[in-house]
Amino acid sequence: MTIHKLTSITILTILSLTLIIPIPSEMSCQAGDIPVSIPSRETCTYHLSWNGLLAVGRAAIRLEKDNDLIRLEMTARTVRPIDFLFKIRDRFDSELPTGLFYFLQYRKRIREGHYRRLDLVTYNPSTNMVTYKRNGKLRDKMKVAPPLYDPFSVLYAYRFRCDPSRQCTLVATDGKHVDKVTVRPLKKEKIKVPAGTFDTIKVEPCWKRMQGVFRTKKGGHIYVWFTDDRFRVPVKMEAEIFLGRVVGELTQRKNTEQED
Repeated sequence: MTIHKLTSITILTILSLTLIIPIPSEMSCQAGDIPVSIPSRETCTYHLSWNGLLAVGRAAIRLEKDNDLIRLEMTARTVRPIDFLFKIRDRFDSELPTGLFYFLQYRKRIREGHYRRLDLVTYNPSTNMVTYKRNGKLRDKMKVAPPLYDPFSVLYAYRFRCDPSRQCTLVATDGKHVDKVTVRPLKKEKIKVPAGTFDTIKVEPCWKRMQGVFRTKKGGHIYVWFTDDRFRVPVKMEAEIFLGRVVGELTQRKNTEQED
């Protein structure tokens, strides 16, 4: 595997857990009973590395809550010297109601080397219709009942809807496939990342089969560490591949709310 392919996988998979694993299956979602605080504004920045040693990129996730709507934005980019090998400047946007029962719009803008691509997926909850466009051209339509998320908002649906002490199943679509991921809690753990030391809950997203880069690593896993408090901030992500581990660690979090 080339270094630019590894870099692309690092950035695009450990923060968007279901982007590359299409698994058609039934719909289900389990909401938790624990109150969770959704900040009005939040920015989380991450350092991306291979095996926790070689820096390959950085990412930022921004959340903005305005009345009844939540807007999410993620930017991912390579760093020098990776830029000279394969420059990545990707952006993902998602919109969903504050009830977190379905998404409304998902946009994926890819800038990788000379490759350019723009995906737009919209969901009409009144008709259950998913519409998928690539580079402005209609590619697919399908009907899917809620609860339903896009590959980006599904991470935040888990964060704000599910009880981390229980197994939770969520469903997402990229406009082409319907994907199901079951997230199961593993253990509570105190970890240290560049942003500080946190009490966390380590969880593992599970699929019926692993595709793409994960197929070559028998028993490969993805792990995410959320803070063990009412904010449930994702402070670390880790994916096992046949060349080692790709790791994302929180470097800074900013929000507009006073935390007690």
